[in-house]
Amino acid sequence: MSDDVGAGQKSVLLSCNSGTIKAMKDRGASWHPGPFRIMQVDSEIAGLLVAVCFLVMGFVSMPIARGFVLGAIALGLIVALVLRFTPKKFTRAVLGTVIILAVGVLWWGGHNPRRPRTVSSNALYLLPNNVPFTLHKTGYWVDCWFDEHENVDRCKLTDEKGTETFEDVFLPCAGQTPLPQGELVFDTRWMGYTWTRSPNNGINLPAVYMKYHGALLPQRFYAEAKHEAGCSAS
Repeated sequence: MSDDVGAGQKSVLLSCNSGTIKAMKDRGASWHPGPFRIMQVDSEIAGLLVAVCFLVMGFVSMPIARGFVLGAIALGLIVALVLRFTPKKFTRAVLGTVIILAVGVLWWGGHNPRRPRTVSSNALYLLPNNVPFTLHKTGYWVDCWFDEHENVDRCKLTDEKGTETFEDVFLPCAGQTPLPQGELVFDTRWMGYTWTRSPNNGINLPAVYMKYHGALLPQRFYAEAKHEAGCSAS
């Protein structure tokens, strides 16, 4: 009896559907190809994208812009060549190695060295921006203090190994009044921006910028440093 009822229900359903049965479509979620398949691009475009990214980073950090520009060009060419000539099964491994090496080179070329024991904790590490480009520039530790005995501000440059390279009285960009110890606070936004190289012995010296007081310049090369720093004629 139940079989007859079931057969009757099926016949009614078939008649309502014009006597045809259609196969149901698979409504399951489609397979995701993964990020590496989606991000497949032409090798030249990938190289250009990497170069543009490094160029933007370079212009944001102007003191080391030249290094980033050259690094962008070199890394972009390497990535383009790798994507063009490396077999697909080795592409990811080779690109990963190239990126790790590039990060390591940038870190080694731009990190600050360990502070020598002979350098004050108040000293600031600076890289000159008026020297030819090298993979690793030689920087200097700069420290300033108020000399109570002579009533002057003094600054000292020390190399990365802790050896003193220069010390002199530093005068304000405008006026001659020394700053007290409490006001000798570096303005890190401008420190390392202006350097002066003496014409005689090639000493490279920075203009030392202090918060709220402008620049302090070495007395020995005051005229040259004042011109480089763009001080007023007063």
